[in-house]
Order: sequence, then C-alpha cells, then structure tokens
Amino acid sequence: MVDLVSFAAEKWLGPLYKKLRSLSGARAQELARIGDTFGDPKLLARYYIQPSCQHHNPADRHEDQEPMAQVRQPAFEVIDAFLKGDYPPLGDGRTQMFILSDAGMGKTSLLMMIRLMHLTAFWPQGYECRLLKLGPETLEQVRALPDQARTVLLLDALDEDPSAWARIEGRLIELLDATRHYRRVILSCRTQFFPETAADAFGRPGRVQVGGYTCPMVFLSLFDDDQVDAYLRRRFPNTLGQRLLARDNPVRERAWAVVRSMQSLRFRPLLLAHIQDIMEAGEHPWDSYALYEALVDRWLDREEVKLRRQMDRAPDKETLWRVCAAVARRMQEGGKRLFTTEELGTLVAGFPAVAALQHFNVGGRSLMNRNADGAYRFSHYSIQEFLVVHALAGNQMRPGRRGDGSRVRVTPEMLGFLSGVGLGPLLNQLDLSGLKPEVLAGVGFRDRLRDGSQGPMMNLVPVGTFWMGSADSEPGAYPNEKPRHEVRIGSVFAMGRFPVTFDEYDRFCVATRHSKPGDEGWGRGERPVIAVTWDDAIAYCKWLSQETGQRYRLPSEAEWEYTCRAGTETRWSCGDDESQLPEYAWFENNSKKKTWPVGQKRPNPWGLHDLHGNVWEWVQDHLHDNYRGAPDDGRAWNDGRAWKDASGERRVLRGGSWIREARALRSAYRLLSVPDYRRQDFGFRLALGPESGK
Repeated sequence: MVDLVSFAAEKWLGPLYKKLRSLSGARAQELARIGDTFGDPKLLARYYIQPSCQHHNPADRHEDQEPMAQVRQPAFEVIDAFLKGDYPPLGDGRTQMFILSDAGMGKTSLLMMIRLMHLTAFWPQGYECRLLKLGPETLEQVRALPDQARTVLLLDALDEDPSAWARIEGRLIELLDATRHYRRVILSCRTQFFPETAADAFGRPGRVQVGGYTCPMVFLSLFDDDQVDAYLRRRFPNTLGQRLLARDNPVRERAWAVVRSMQSLRFRPLLLAHIQDIMEAGEHPWDSYALYEALVDRWLDREEVKLRRQMDRAPDKETLWRVCAAVARRMQEGGKRLFTTEELGTLVAGFPAVAALQHFNVGGRSLMNRNADGAYRFSHYSIQEFLVVHALAGNQMRPGRRGDGSRVRVTPEMLGFLSGVGLGPLLNQLDLSGLKPEVLAGVGFRDRLRDGSQGPMMNLVPVGTFWMGSADSEPGAYPNEKPRHEVRIGSVFAMGRFPVTFDEYDRFCVATRHSKPGDEGWGRGERPVIAVTWDDAIAYCKWLSQETGQRYRLPSEAEWEYTCRAGTETRWSCGDDESQLPEYAWFENNSKKKTWPVGQKRPNPWGLHDLHGNVWEWVQDHLHDNYRGAPDDGRAWNDGRAWKDASGERRVLRGGSWIREARALRSAYRLLSVPDYRRQDFGFRLALGPESGK
C-alpha cells in the first residue's frame, strides 16, 4: 500500500460542503460543469450519507443463503484502499473497478463525491481526477487526456451509453483497453445491464473476468435504518430550541412515519432525496410506480401554479404531464440524456404546449435541470424512464404506430415500472430485445378484464435459441422426441406463470354459459382446471382475448419446451437427478393421486411453476411422428402431414401429470390426444403476444 493520505474519507463530508461554497476561478467553473452534467453538487454534498458496499449482489434471490452476502463495508474505505493500492501497471484489470447497483442507489452520487473531494483539495498532491458521463465520444476523450499514469478516471453510467446497447461486453472491452494506462479507473453501471461475467479464476470474492481482464467489482448496498435515520437528521435537524428542550424535530418524525410506509423502497437514496414531496403525498402502500407518480405529480403541481402567474394561457397539469412525457419519449428514442433548445423548437412545432418548459423552475426540488448551453435533462435517468412508462400506460404515446416501425427501447428499470401497470397491451410496441434473459425472467403482470378484475398471471419469456427434443443418449427418450434440433425464439412473448386454475376457468364458464368441468371432489379454487379438451382451451383463449383486448392463445410446442427448459439441457429443468423432482413437481410419487393448488412447488429458472407435473398442458400443435421437417423458428406445426388414425387428428400435450411417472415429466416428453377428449389430468397454460416465427 502506497504511503499516502486518504483519497476518500467520511470525516471530510462536513468541511467539504463549506469548501464548495467558497470555490472560485477555474475550480468554480469545473463545479459548474459537474452540475451541468450530473446534477447540483452543492445540494448533494449538503445531505450526503456515505453508502456501504458488498461483494454480492443485494438483489440476488439467494442472498440469504450466502453468509458473505451480509458483509458490508463503508464505500469510502473500499474506494480509498483501491485508489491507494500499490499495483504494478500490468494492464490486467486490477486497476479498473466496477461499481454496480440498481437505479437510484447512488452510483453517480458516489463518483461525484470522489471528484468533489479532489476538487476541494482533500486529495494527496500530484494526482488528477476526471469524471465523465459515458457516451459515444468517451473513447476519444480518455485517449486524449494527459498524465494518465497519475489520473483517476471516473466513468459514470455504462447503462446510459448508447454505444453499449446490444453490445455491452464489446463496449466494456473497448473501455478497458482504452483506460488500462490510467492510475485507477472506476466505472459505474446498473446491475441488470452489466453482462454475464466469469468468476475470478482463483475464487476471490469481488473479482470478475471481462475479456482478458480480471477486475475488482463491488455492489452498493441498500441503506439500512441507521443510514436512513442519519439522512433524515441531516435533512431535518433539530433547531436550537428543540436541542435545548431535548425534543426531536416534529417534521423529521412525520418524515419517519412516511418513510416506514415506503417499505423496502425507503432504503434507496434517490427516493429519500425527494422525501419532502413524498411526505406531501401522504402515507400510502407505496410501490415504485406509485412513488414516482407522486413525485412527478407534486412537481407539476408547483409548476402549474407558477406558470399561471407567468403565462396568459398556461397549460394545466394534465397537459404538463403530456409535455414531459413527449420530451422523455424523444430522449429515450434517441438514447439521450439531454434535450437541446433546437430539439425543443422542433417539438414545439407539433405540440405548442412544450414551449412551457422554458418557464419551468430548474433548481431546488425540480425534477428537470438545464445545463450551461440551455439543454434540458431530468434530474435522474429513472424520472425519464418513468415518464415514458406512464405515457405508455395511459396510451399517450403509441410507439410502433408512427409509420417508421420504431419501438421504445425498454430498460430494466422501465420493465419494473411496466410490470405494475400491465404489459399485455404493450408487448407489440416495446423493444425488449436488449434485456438479458435473467432480467425478463420472472417479470409478471396481469391484464384487466372488462369488469375490472385481473386475468391470469403472465411471465415474460426472452428471445433465444435452444435445442428441442431429446439427444440419442438421453435415458427414456422416445422416437417422437427426435431428431434433436435447434430452434430460434425470435420474439419476446408471455407465458402463464401457472396452469389455468378452476377460479379462472369457472369465470369463463359463468360468462359464456360453458359447461363447468368436474373436479373429482378434490376442490376447485387455485387447483389447475382439469377435464378440459383442446377445444375448451381454445374457447377460453378466445373469451379472454375479447375480455382484455389482447391475443391470448395456447403456446406452440416449441414455445412450451423452450419455456420449460429455461436455458437448461437436462432431462428436467431442475437437472438430471430424479431425486430432486419432488421439490418441483406433483407426480405419482407425491401427489396422493390428485391435483394440488398451483405454485406450491419450486419454479423453474425463469420463474414458472408446475411445468413438470400436476396436469398435462395442451399446446397448439398437431402431433407428428418425429421432428423431421419441424419449424426451426418456434411456430406451431400444423400441416397436413400430422399424425392421424381412424379417430382423427391428434394434438400435443406437454409436462406430465399427477398420475404419471418421472420420465413422463421430462422437458422433451410428448403426449397425444384428440382435440375433443377430456381427462382428469388434462389442463392447459396460456401464451400471449406475437407467435414465434410470425
């Protein structure tokens, strides 16, 4: 370790804010430049609370099973040790660190604070620091900077860099190549955007391999209650009178009451920074969509009042919502974080109310800022993302229907917002192709029926390629599961998280006077519907499509197997070990000769339940003797060469059932039956969205 004073320390937070207020000359100009690009540095420093970091992703669903995931360290200590480390300049990645977290966790703020500590001369002498927002011009910028061996380079927001979209790993390697001669490099990115990386070859925690580089990596932790309390005390300090009387600030007490109603969302620094607006909205059972909606609504309340004093025909708040959504949409489509005055003029020509932006307040509690060139930006990228989603949910914008075939690019944060408002109506309008399968997997939504009730829970299924059928060496494989062949699923679609239940099917029967199937005395409710024919399943899909305005259907056989396998190539999606199957499926070994309510067994890797066992599930396809000539694009196989006998054509069922043995539950297993046949272990599962290959 180099014998240097610290590069970052919590004790500097108090004096740093005072120093910022007294900067002049070139340093004041640099402070203004930081504010133009990243937000108000003085406001940040005034209330800043040091975050913690850890080696494991806090959002990992298995975090509670890994003791090391709970080890948290102060972020300044980790960064200081990294910056002071005495590493030889080998260009192997050890001097290039990644900082990851979800949106609103403080990545940009942390990099800003490091830069401000340098700007206010707390750093050791002789070391430079540069903070850049990643973008198409970054490589040129970093190659041109002087004295790289003594410069710490801070590169913010890889997830907002258009040069990284759809080629994230290639972009990362470009950046690592271009910056390997710098003393240190810290690069921030949203966790869900970061590519899959290999673990460190030596098993060291907090190391990842990208290309030929092995780099340190940390995740920012969510705030804990102590950090939340520290922030609220800094934001709402006791007055002199309250200190003399040993009383707490009542505003802070009200803030704490509202913060508690935010549940786990209170641990995100971004939302805490807007606690005043959240307090004004009152206590609610908050989710992220409702919180952002309240923030924007309170902001536009203030703007509406101010505009009425400044303009003769000021737009109302509803119009201001549309104005902000139009700007956010234009920025999102262009992959931009800035909206220039020239772009404003172009947008005003088609939507005159946008001119009101010129009168917006761009400081204090505003969610919109302007830089020195007059360009507009939302105070945080997630505000821009939310406004696009809000407009989509309210049908204020219709991407994909503007004549150019373009769609709005969806980020992981937008997907989180969208899952709370219904994705079904928007599947054909969104560009989901840039999202990783693990981001899409498990995202659930329900469409609303005409009576206001909710439809079945649906999960998004990513695009991808898989091997359909059984290998020659697979035990228990049948000839109709061969030849194994590669299939490309080219469109994101949705699949039912569970088989259709009696509750869901009975609603259809009542509405259409369709005969209700029997339940064998086992019960109805959340058990999968049984004794339904292929024709019954098709009738249900047509009814649900009419009720929701969406295109519900049976999955193709390829879509079903692709979703069941969820990236696996084993006999079952849980592996090849039959002893593990009872944790995932109801079948002859554990069902007690009946069906069970859906969702009681563990899901497959993409978050879907009961694909193995419980009930057989009808799919679209006719049965063929084997897979010779089968479509390779995921379409249903319904041609004249289908298997038939004296009783007619055959349709396919998948998944096995409560009465069948383990080998019949394999991902590749195929059952055949005539479309009008019903049995006490026949059910079905829904698909939604464009059919693969069409």
